[in-house]
Amino acid sequence: MMKEMLARYKYRGDEKLQTMIGHMLVHAFRSLQMDRTSVPALPTKVQELITFVPVSERRMEERGFNQAEQMAIELGNRVGLPVIPLLHRSKHTDKQSFKKRNERLDDLAHVFELSLGYSHELMSYPAELYVIYIVDDVYTTGSTMNQCAKVLVQSIPSSVFGITWAR
Repeated sequence: MMKEMLARYKYRGDEKLQTMIGHMLVHAFRSLQMDRTSVPALPTKVQELITFVPVSERRMEERGFNQAEQMAIELGNRVGLPVIPLLHRSKHTDKQSFKKRNERLDDLAHVFELSLGYSHELMSYPAELYVIYIVDDVYTTGSTMNQCAKVLVQSIPSSVFGITWAR
């Protein structure tokens, strides 16, 4: 059922599902926040924000939108956090759903990088540490989320958490 709904949203542009998906993401976000309370004390100047997994230009042309970006915006509106496009996809990859785990890992190495304007965007939200929630539609092996988190942690003082609609 979730697979069918995601296909309707992602490939057929059924935007009516965005509200329902947003509601479910809020639930995942709140659960994650509760789990985070067991994390050691954070610096005093912490800023939470949301970003999303970027799609390639080819994928954007095919679909006309980035489903992860729309989900992130919906979540940001519902929980009152800024949504900042921190990542850029530097090369196109074939659909990950058709690949084995090791193929995904190899395929996604060096695909993501920081967006050119990320530092300007972050200046609006100065902090000692950023708690960044990366939104994507599906978590399968974690390859995409791990590669995105790696880029963020290496470049920004941050703790990174993934939020997906389906697994």
